[in-house]
Amino acid sequence: MMKTTTEPNRWVSVAAWAVVLLIFATGAYFLNSLPTPNNEGINLTKADANVKQQQQPRQAITRNAAERLKQEQARRALPANYADQLVKQSEILVRRNLNKELNRFREMAVKMRSRKNHLLTKVEGRKLPASAPSDANDTSQARAIAQVRHTVTDASPIKDIYEQLRAYETEILQNHLAVSAAKQVLTKGLSFPEVYNALKQGSTRMPTFDELINMQSRGNEWECTAQSNASNGLSVKSTADLNRYRNLLGQTMRQAGLAATRLENLFGKPRQIGRGGTAGSGNSGNSGSAGGGSGVGYGSGEAAGEGGTEGIPIDVPKTPYAVYAGAQLDKEMVQAQALPGRRFAKNAQRKGWLYINTWYMIGPWENYGRDDFAIVHPPEIAIDFDAVYTDGQIGVGKEETDSHPIHMIGEEVQLDGTLRWKFMQSESMHNTVPVTSGHSTYYAYTELYFDEATTMLVAIGTDDSGRVWINGKDVWQDTGTSWYNIDEHIEPFHFDQGWNRILVRLENGGGGPAGFSFLIIPQEG
Repeated sequence: MMKTTTEPNRWVSVAAWAVVLLIFATGAYFLNSLPTPNNEGINLTKADANVKQQQQPRQAITRNAAERLKQEQARRALPANYADQLVKQSEILVRRNLNKELNRFREMAVKMRSRKNHLLTKVEGRKLPASAPSDANDTSQARAIAQVRHTVTDASPIKDIYEQLRAYETEILQNHLAVSAAKQVLTKGLSFPEVYNALKQGSTRMPTFDELINMQSRGNEWECTAQSNASNGLSVKSTADLNRYRNLLGQTMRQAGLAATRLENLFGKPRQIGRGGTAGSGNSGNSGSAGGGSGVGYGSGEAAGEGGTEGIPIDVPKTPYAVYAGAQLDKEMVQAQALPGRRFAKNAQRKGWLYINTWYMIGPWENYGRDDFAIVHPPEIAIDFDAVYTDGQIGVGKEETDSHPIHMIGEEVQLDGTLRWKFMQSESMHNTVPVTSGHSTYYAYTELYFDEATTMLVAIGTDDSGRVWINGKDVWQDTGTSWYNIDEHIEPFHFDQGWNRILVRLENGGGGPAGFSFLIIPQEG
């Protein structure tokens, strides 16, 4: 018979309970050490608030720095001779547009005079009843309306042309008042002096040139100097002055366009208000191939009224960097399959991309670190391959011997400000400028032939920013510093049957490479 004992079992039980208690205590301690939701939530909220408070001053500092940079660029002085040249260039298109409006105003004035005289003659020939006032047919007040004397020429100062427009506007409105009175008199048998004196002219008129100046200077005095070739002797010494003067010129065209709309409505022929055509594209005849001819005009849109293009770019803040939206084309495939060419036939067997690698180029002009296209250079006014310009950049540039979009390969050359058109043909899709330099503006011109009118997709890549005219029409522009990509912008453009004139403006914002590409493909492709 075996003897049993409970002593070992008791120690096992004690040990088991000890282990259980230890596990329980450890779990309780772990749970107690976890952070409470309320406390942690408060800490997170405070952390977010601190981050936001730190970010706001940084954003404010960034905005302030950008604003200071813009103000410093605006105050940058322009060389006196260059400022005079820019003023002349700015006025060319404006004077052309104002003279067009002046001819239109003069025609309307002649037409309204004829209408008034015809109706007044009818009023004067009326048979009056015995009870009518003796002066019922007296039209002497209307006959006495002064006729404008045309005193300006195409080369007159902008202010004189603008004030001549105002004079025609006043005469047309006064004669229209007489026409309205005569119509009422003839239909209702009334006394002409009574009706004429009861009518009032509308208050909407073109502001004076001095009023436009006051609006641009915001009530501050705009310095005038006898040495300035700007209209009214306005001083133009900095980029800010130049932009302000361009805005003033733009307002003269806008006010002339609005007045023309109002006056044409008096004849029962409403003039369409909106974005007008291209003022600079008034060419006579075809320019032929890209290798010859001159005088092909380019320019900004003509102001037809409210919302119309005024032709003078406003002071747009410079975009620091244009973000690439991402690949839209298989670049390797395009580079492998695209072919150069300047002629396109719709029934051609090949339907792939064509890249344009044959251009006439000119530059660099100084852009003073701006990319808002505010400074207009001669190629935007006319293409003249025989012209020699002396207002180009002065300094050092690199005459590249390779069309690589990133690497600048070539010898340094001295720039003396003399610019001529240069024929350039790239061995690739990327077109390099004649001489690369920083803060510079270039132009490239070519012609494309289409056997019939068509719409093509155009892929444009620029380093840095660019602008495109097709047949004198401003069709595309983008601002901002950017790396070169062949598919930065893809847009459909219309091309006419025959030769189509292409003008590209290219801006280089820094000291790196500059170049562009221009590829086309049928829209259905």
